[in-house]
Amino acid sequence: MLKKMMAAVLLLAASTAAWAADLANGQTINKSCALCHGAHGQGASGKLSPRIAGLPREYIIKAMKDYVSGTRIYPLMVRTSQIDKFTERDYEDVAAYLASIDLSSDEMFNIRADLGDTDEGKDIYRSDCKNCHNRDGYGKPSKEAPPLAGQHTAYLYTTMRNFKEGSRIHANDNEDDTFEEYADADFINLAAYLATLDDSRVMQGYQFSPPMYRASLMQPARPLSDSIQITEIAQTVVRMALQDDVTIEAAEEAMLAKAEEIGLKKVAQQKVSQFLAKQDVEMPHLSIYQFCNPLDARLMVMADPVFSSYMPCRVSMVEDSEGKVWLMMLNLDMLINSKLLPPNVVETAIKVNQQMLDVMTAGASGKP
Repeated sequence: MLKKMMAAVLLLAASTAAWAADLANGQTINKSCALCHGAHGQGASGKLSPRIAGLPREYIIKAMKDYVSGTRIYPLMVRTSQIDKFTERDYEDVAAYLASIDLSSDEMFNIRADLGDTDEGKDIYRSDCKNCHNRDGYGKPSKEAPPLAGQHTAYLYTTMRNFKEGSRIHANDNEDDTFEEYADADFINLAAYLATLDDSRVMQGYQFSPPMYRASLMQPARPLSDSIQITEIAQTVVRMALQDDVTIEAAEEAMLAKAEEIGLKKVAQQKVSQFLAKQDVEMPHLSIYQFCNPLDARLMVMADPVFSSYMPCRVSMVEDSEGKVWLMMLNLDMLINSKLLPPNVVETAIKVNQQMLDVMTAGASGKP
């Protein structure tokens, strides 16, 4: 009898191990997510790149599949991350990896609100939100309700407006009309209150250290996306391919329009291949675009003059040997996550990184 019980336990353990997530594979796959969501899934302060670290595994998997199916719409994300080419194992592994990351104790990742009345927001939350998202804001998996605490306020504000306008629907209630009567101030106040919910988890002096997982011998290495790649050279470079129907001229026009829209000043533009062509020197296309926001530059240089070496921000448009055109820039996540930035500079660096990604995305899609 004892032998049978031991055999059953061993069989169960083997079965569990066979289906356990490969976190090393998830960490590798996350490199294609890190371009927008950060190396640790921390997200950015804008409306496009939410924090995905610490979200429930099932929620992350469902979100990815909803984007692939078109239930949630952001085609560029699908194309650049190539989640539509993920295997079931890939979904499981990257979701498990991201779900395992807890940033809440590190003050550097604490969410701060600049606008809104937190007391008003608290009243709204306690009345309309806590039954599904829990009193502490960290969600209820049984109701498919993700954590709202620790999420970026601009993303929360935009998402709540999307629910009101009908472009997003609650997974467990297609006819939910919670936000129907909300005014804009209600969204702002609610987002402000949600920004306070992660404060209690901060531990003074604690610094998050990313886990490192050893690759499984059972799983072959997964190649990174061809559309967006972060190189293996310390993840220093981001590159994004132009869509097949986007010309060099259209990409340039879209990039410059997006930069102007978000307040980035074009300080220089070098059409290298065009210049050399006038001297009868042939080479594939190469143009370099330089952008800067003077106020952001001032803040970073006053924190430490060494940061001037990162200025101005640059995007190159370069044609490879096969005629494919790429947009490339330094990946500022390397600096942002290095712990070398003073706290008052981190948010600015995250914002600038997101803006440059927005410029590249506009160029790759041909749509500012």
